Amino acid sequence: MEQSKSNFVLRHFIVQVPGGEQVSLTPNHVLYLKYVEDIRSASIRIEAQITDSGNGMVSSLSGMEPVFVGWEDTEYKSNFYQISGVIYDIQDRTTKDGKTKATLLICTYDLINNAATKVSRRFGKGGGKKLHDIVKEEILEGLLSTSYDINIERTQNKFSFISPYWSPYTIIKWLCAKSIAAPRWWGGRKAASAGYCFFQNKRGYNFVSYDSFTYQRPVKKFVVGHQPKEGEDSEKDKGIIPVDRMQVTSTFDILKGLNVGSYNSMVMTLDVKDMSYVEHPFNITKYYEDVPLMNKNFEPPEYLSKFDRENAHTRIMSKIMDTALFTEGTMTKGMTKQLSQAALREKLFYSKSVEIEYVGTNELTVGDVVELLTFKGKDRDTDYQNSGLYVIGRVEKQFLSKDDKMSTKVVLFTDSPGSMPTMETPDPIE
Repeated sequence: MEQSKSNFVLRHFIVQVPGGEQVSLTPNHVLYLKYVEDIRSASIRIEAQITDSGNGMVSSLSGMEPVFVGWEDTEYKSNFYQISGVIYDIQDRTTKDGKTKATLLICTYDLINNAATKVSRRFGKGGGKKLHDIVKEEILEGLLSTSYDINIERTQNKFSFISPYWSPYTIIKWLCAKSIAAPRWWGGRKAASAGYCFFQNKRGYNFVSYDSFTYQRPVKKFVVGHQPKEGEDSEKDKGIIPVDRMQVTSTFDILKGLNVGSYNSMVMTLDVKDMSYVEHPFNITKYYEDVPLMNKNFEPPEYLSKFDRENAHTRIMSKIMDTALFTEGTMTKGMTKQLSQAALREKLFYSKSVEIEYVGTNELTVGDVVELLTFKGKDRDTDYQNSGLYVIGRVEKQFLSKDDKMSTKVVLFTDSPGSMPTMETPDPIE
């Protein structure tokens, strides 16, 4: 829904030019600003188009200049973004009538340090170390010396390995598939499945399991076509963000699922340590019975039941492994099953995506769980197939000086599309 007033205030945009001078840009110098978070990316990034208004500052830039950017939401001043980084690329530099403009690509210092660091050493010496401790203590705090806050979900398994000249982010991504969440204190839930994601948002770094999203309560609710009452602030009063439209960009790619064995597959392993042979069958109907899901009322599509038999493998894989190369640790013996489950958990988690664009609060960030309520037909019956709980997987915030507003586009993901709404359903045509 459109808003009449600006929701964006640029507090500072400071560039340290060659020679050490710090140049402070005004809002008139910033033509365009784009901020991106992605659940599959280890770092946030900023893209900004600036003009120097004839002072020649843009022409002196060559890359690696420090940048300090900060802005806030005019409605919710607690929604304050502040990023300290460096310029890693300069594009589309043009000069006309003595004025120069260019597009600056900005990243964090950690991303630069990550690209410049290649590690060859053992992690988890002795009997192995909890994976969350390796990620936080040895990599983020040790190798990168990060200044960002770190949100770590504890793992229950230990691991020991040697990094073959990988970068710190690559090591963490590799560990994601080997991580199993520690038991949760409230109990009574399904057993934890393998698979973590590693990403950065406005709160800092996050190393959390896909299971963790299934236990979160939604922070906001998107309602397609919601009409607020006179004098009502939907977001402040009801936690509702009204949107004009939503777009389901992907659901299930069945052919891809058949090719990669997402429905029924077999992994055969031969361990050269003792020449033992083991078969690891997988069936998706049993998968949905075993793992926690975001939408508890989800019912798998009817066609999945056709794969509920032992002779319907759409992919058969064989692996030769040597467990003697790994230090014995908790759950090391089930590594093949664990890796297969983690890879599938990730594929199914991103199988359905929805895009929503709106002008409003800057509060939402990657990793937040939201609820979507949408309707179908002229009678506006609730569309249960597309409503339900989603996790925000990508956030793009874009400010255009000509519009004087910051729009937000979010990409939502869910592991179980189709569900009864979990929050109180408002009347969308009030």
